[in-house]
Amino acid sequence: MRPSLLTPLLLATSSASAQELLPAYVTDSAGDTIWSCDDLDADGTYNGAGEVTAFYDDSVGPLALTNNTDLIRDESGAIYVSDTSQDSIFRFVDLDGDGNAHGAGEAVVWFDGTSGNPSGVELTSGRGMWRDPDGVLWVASANTGGGGNDAIVRLEDVNGDGDANDAGESLEYFVAAPGGSAGDSIPAAVTRGADGAIYYVETGATGVLAKGVYRLEDLDGSGTIDSNAEVTAFFLPPALGGSPFHWDIGQDALGRFYLNDTGNDVIWRFADADGDGTVDATEATVVYSATGSSLIWEVTPAPDGSLYVAEDQNPDRLLRLVDGDGDGVFDAATEVQTIYSETVAAINIGSPKGVVVVSGELPIGSSECGPAIANSTGAPAEAAAFGSTSVGTNDVLVRAVQMPANTFGIFAVSQGLSLTGFTPPGSDGRLCLNGAIGRYNTVLNSGPAGEFELSVDLVSVPQGSGIVAVAAGETWYFQGWFRDTNPTATSNFTDAVAITFVQ
Repeated sequence: MRPSLLTPLLLATSSASAQELLPAYVTDSAGDTIWSCDDLDADGTYNGAGEVTAFYDDSVGPLALTNNTDLIRDESGAIYVSDTSQDSIFRFVDLDGDGNAHGAGEAVVWFDGTSGNPSGVELTSGRGMWRDPDGVLWVASANTGGGGNDAIVRLEDVNGDGDANDAGESLEYFVAAPGGSAGDSIPAAVTRGADGAIYYVETGATGVLAKGVYRLEDLDGSGTIDSNAEVTAFFLPPALGGSPFHWDIGQDALGRFYLNDTGNDVIWRFADADGDGTVDATEATVVYSATGSSLIWEVTPAPDGSLYVAEDQNPDRLLRLVDGDGDGVFDAATEVQTIYSETVAAINIGSPKGVVVVSGELPIGSSECGPAIANSTGAPAEAAAFGSTSVGTNDVLVRAVQMPANTFGIFAVSQGLSLTGFTPPGSDGRLCLNGAIGRYNTVLNSGPAGEFELSVDLVSVPQGSGIVAVAAGETWYFQGWFRDTNPTATSNFTDAVAITFVQ
């Protein structure tokens, strides 16, 4: 992804208190449900009528949930859910646009981690997950004495069949305390740092491994963590009086980590500021201390700097922590918003274990054939896409930026691409599309900001032979073409954005 387009989205500097409450998904292990939450009346909560709806309810859908404890959302809008009792990873996606994943083909066992599964890797009490942009999924799996290993498991749908159940698609990337007793290691969560290394949360109960965050780096390129030199105790929180227990790790847009401690009712923020490979006392801060018992299961940083918190307590709540005074911490008395409470809401989220927010526009696709030739503004125009890569969702917006103000242009589309491109007569830029090229008839104006955008209908894409529909598995390329006023030419192009679509 291009940083010039996405950095403003990720590093929003406006006050978090001024931002609207984002839509969210919550996993409820008591109700065996994935809830969709949206602040429809804009009152800063999800407590209103119709604001909490079932995205997936196993009493309606085809797959049983038993102890669904974590969830993540990918660039297509699909929700992946771990279930520590089912030893599986489920994938839910709203293909028909009815607001839930109860329809045919919308709920699948993306990874079957039970004993004897086709993949060959057992998942035992898999909880915390992380998904890389290329689709690789990482799971923290804690052996509870019933088989398998305490491990960080790597999953990938290599053959593109919609699951990671086939041979060669799963791998125990790291096995903690091999050969030890149950409780020596309890991997609870996993994430990838800005440095590319994998970080996991250790909550071992026997003292063999200290509780905290460990850094995993495959130094020898073997594909697994196979030596002590590749494992580093990254952050071991200092004692606070209570018995620490860490369920989750979050990471904000600046690469800072957040670690909850339910034993001491606090949230830590930390980062390796000096780059020495570990976090010392000066690099970690308690950013939130609850006024009483607070069983926080998951901490999710939002782009505006706030934290969304799932609290499985009595009453069950969702919290939003907002640093209103900008002092870097969240005051429990003044900077905590209860955005959901079972005592007020019309719907009871029985046991909120995880929360994921839907933050602004969801960028999709990748930049190709760039940078473009600079236009009369002195900068290269860029193309980007937002929405969902799901054909069924049919939600794609393409945008061109960094063009001259108040100029006219169109978008072109094809399934072919030339990385070198060619320069048409009268143009300064490169047309990178190749093969059958279609042009959208909608003429757009860039306005004062030098930007225009087009909503793409995936069932009606222009091609030279007529109108066609996009199919899952296909890659399509979009490029902006606009009038320019350079002395030698009258038009220019953006770079191209490539989108590979899924079902």
